Amino acid sequence: MQEVSKANKADVVKLSPGEQQLALSIFFLLVASLFYNLGLAPLKHEEPRRALIALEMLFRDNWIVPTEFGEYYYKKPPLYNWIIIAGFKIFGDYSEIAVRFLSILSFIGTGVLVFWMGQKYVSRTYGILAGLLTLCIVDILYYFSTTAGEIDLFYSLLTLASFFTIFYFYQKQQYYKLFIFTYLLGAIGTLTKGLPSVVFLGISIGVFFLYKKELKKLFSVPHFVGIAVYLLVVGGYFLMYSQYNELSGFYASDESLWSQASERTVLENGFTKFLKHFFSFPIITLKNILPASLFLIFLSKDGVRRFRENSFITFCLVMLAANIIVYWISPGTRSRYLYMLYPLAVMVLTFLYTGYQARESRRQSRFARNTLGLTLFALLGSLSLPFISALEGLEGLWMISLTSAIALSVLIWLAYGRRINPVLGLILLAVIIRFIFGATVLPLRAAQSSEAQDKEDATRIVEIVGNDPLYMYNGQNISRTTVYYLEGARQQILPYRDFIDEQAYYLADKAMLVNKSYQLYYTFTYDNQEFGLIKFSQLESSQSY
Repeated sequence: MQEVSKANKADVVKLSPGEQQLALSIFFLLVASLFYNLGLAPLKHEEPRRALIALEMLFRDNWIVPTEFGEYYYKKPPLYNWIIIAGFKIFGDYSEIAVRFLSILSFIGTGVLVFWMGQKYVSRTYGILAGLLTLCIVDILYYFSTTAGEIDLFYSLLTLASFFTIFYFYQKQQYYKLFIFTYLLGAIGTLTKGLPSVVFLGISIGVFFLYKKELKKLFSVPHFVGIAVYLLVVGGYFLMYSQYNELSGFYASDESLWSQASERTVLENGFTKFLKHFFSFPIITLKNILPASLFLIFLSKDGVRRFRENSFITFCLVMLAANIIVYWISPGTRSRYLYMLYPLAVMVLTFLYTGYQARESRRQSRFARNTLGLTLFALLGSLSLPFISALEGLEGLWMISLTSAIALSVLIWLAYGRRINPVLGLILLAVIIRFIFGATVLPLRAAQSSEAQDKEDATRIVEIVGNDPLYMYNGQNISRTTVYYLEGARQQILPYRDFIDEQAYYLADKAMLVNKSYQLYYTFTYDNQEFGLIKFSQLESSQSY
């Protein structure tokens, strides 16, 4: 079989050489916006957990067995922690930028991968626009990219690449490579996030060959070789793990890989939550993949016909439909679980636009006007920055406002005179807003967020404790952000202890210290609970700091 042809190339208006140069410049601006102030705000959400486990691997000099607070950790295999450790090695410290750096590179790699596949199997114009729009997915660009120390951007790149290896090698009729590389990426994904990779592998390979009416390939030698590669990689890791600890924790404990997967199902969440999720899921998904979802205005019978004429776009649509259904019926789904599917949606939607782009139409004009309107709205927003009370006291706010207003005014001039492709204009608008976001919201997080206070608590505790023994008393669960900065500063694991050592410091929930004698050195709060840095003593009453 020959490689798939680029269907209807003559129907797609190409970006001119000048516009392609502009697109390249926008790409570099996008990359710069993603790294702008990336290391400013403290770690939050799941970031400190991932970084904490990576730290403990380093401190124990054991990259096989993950631990948290010195206890065995079973919810995720360790591969992403190795990625964070690589960031530590690159930057030579345990900073926020070290934790987030390679995850952001993974996101950029996702955009480049979309561009490469798009220009190969559709057109260069399509590849450029789809790649840039992937990097502009609002849920990532303005939210997740600022907490990129979590697993999902790296894992999404692995999973999206595994989809594409199916199509790429099928077109070349190279079935050994198809199954080996797809299962290899799936194995790496399994060692990153666990069971979701098994689901992606099973659905993607099964549905693809069902769609191609070649189910017999699932019983071929190349397929069994691919399965063997998967088992060799995943089984090899667990064999090494078994040399240190029992494997039962990964499937039998309350904090196992299986419990992570099952907690998002209807059985765990109830039918009412299922109905609410089922009907809100499409709307939330379309919101999350803006601005690409704006291309829905170009949906038509002709657009549907064009899907069928390009086998790559058809493949993207089939992979999207087959895999997204699992999350559509799972009430516990969060948007970050779908990041590997969002580029597929962007590619399908971008194809609607590039197919319609050849003909001047009212829809095309409306899209250009909408882009202009959004830019005008953003201009008004930039001018209002100095008058927003939440930003009061932010250094350089007037300069941020003025610079943003100038950039947006230039964009309005370009858009009004049709001097710029409206999609490139929309992407440039997203980039300018990302810079504004990085210049305003991220400094505020660094100064005023609860994580900033957690980091400050860690600093104060280290000043008091130094390198003296320090434990968490009786399994208390304090902020992982605080613990990460404590462990990083002291370069020691902060373990749980339920016995009393009067020579050691403890971090303890003060409500658990009733009828116990202790000296209090520092007080802090987490999750509406008051904690103290204490030393137990034989005194009859506690002493305050």
